[in-house]
Amino acid sequence: MYKKYQAEQEGIRGDDDDRDSDDDRDVDYDRTDRFVETGENTEVFKSKSLNNLKPFYNGSVLDDRMAEIRKSIYHIRQNWGDFDLFMTSLKQLLLEDGSIEFKDEKTREHADNLLTTKRDWMTKDNKHEDYSYEAIKLYTSKEGHDRIYRVGNDIFRDEHSVVSVDKIRSMVFLVELINIDLYNYCLKVPDKSNYEGVVYRGICVTADDFAAFQKLCAEPISKRNIAVPLGLLSASSSRRVARKFIRNQLKKQKDKTLKPLIIKIHVIGLKPEYVEHYTRRFPSTVLTTICAVDIQELSRHPREREVLLRGPFQLILDMYEDTSEQFNQPCHVLEAVMLNANRDHISTSFLGDLDALARDMFGTMVNVTRSEFALKYCQEKGLKADENEYKSILESSIPKLKNLMEQ
Repeated sequence: MYKKYQAEQEGIRGDDDDRDSDDDRDVDYDRTDRFVETGENTEVFKSKSLNNLKPFYNGSVLDDRMAEIRKSIYHIRQNWGDFDLFMTSLKQLLLEDGSIEFKDEKTREHADNLLTTKRDWMTKDNKHEDYSYEAIKLYTSKEGHDRIYRVGNDIFRDEHSVVSVDKIRSMVFLVELINIDLYNYCLKVPDKSNYEGVVYRGICVTADDFAAFQKLCAEPISKRNIAVPLGLLSASSSRRVARKFIRNQLKKQKDKTLKPLIIKIHVIGLKPEYVEHYTRRFPSTVLTTICAVDIQELSRHPREREVLLRGPFQLILDMYEDTSEQFNQPCHVLEAVMLNANRDHISTSFLGDLDALARDMFGTMVNVTRSEFALKYCQEKGLKADENEYKSILESSIPKLKNLMEQ
């Protein structure tokens, strides 16, 4: 099963991913930071088992901030009538450096439209209305990404910064605007919904950070999770694109100590029978697939074949050296699996007393779906110890899920 899946995703999806080329038209090296993480700029990662290590989303105040983030999500969704107030606060947040002006004309246009237009989650009844996607387009621009990334880091990652409730709420509101764009895009263009496939990110890490990833892979399966709460990660469906960005980043380093690492993420969907049961049990809510959306056609740089990962929760499968990669030094691959589905829709905020059951049921559905994929992966690769552990996880998770589905 896994071998067939891998062949389909890596071979049939495009032979160019397995061959290098001197053709650089598909990459813009000024945008390297979108796909390659380096040193202290390593992207947002969080693992409970490695809270004090630099490659992961960490910080002594993280738990308090995430609690405040959750409060902000509910506050914004339950008070959507205060849209104009939220937008005013967002403008103030982005203006803190003295200017919201962007040098690029198209980027300025996207920012102006985003900050002056009211938007909302579409429904099947109004999905044929005109809609533009300025939040996504601003994020895919070089200047827009840099601004969003910088402000997001200050609020979500820097443990030394003093963050007010208003700042957290404004950043959550900005991510909500991106959520809305992603959801509406999938609703209006059904082919973009329920993305499944393999995507890639590149990391250039220090020796200490590399050791941190190795340590993570040696942890029990229950601790091999990497989460990016409310985060946005740029990935590419083309391994070649990720490879070229890494090579460019390695050329720029001065001390020549960074190590290349490719993150290969298998994006899978929730089992259809689970989706059907969940929506029947909680008919007023909507499950989305905005955790992974192919935004190539919306991007300012379509040749990058970008798949935007929204708040991905990844389970690490394996880490190994790939001798086929040519970086004048060993390159390792970190394989992971994630679900494209989540409960991130405004309807979730109004479940009331049913929210706890819905959250537990959905989480267990995800755990079973992901563990079944991981089990097949381990069987194919001969990872016997992990195979046995996944069997044990499923032996306890499947009866739990059955019990939840009967409630």
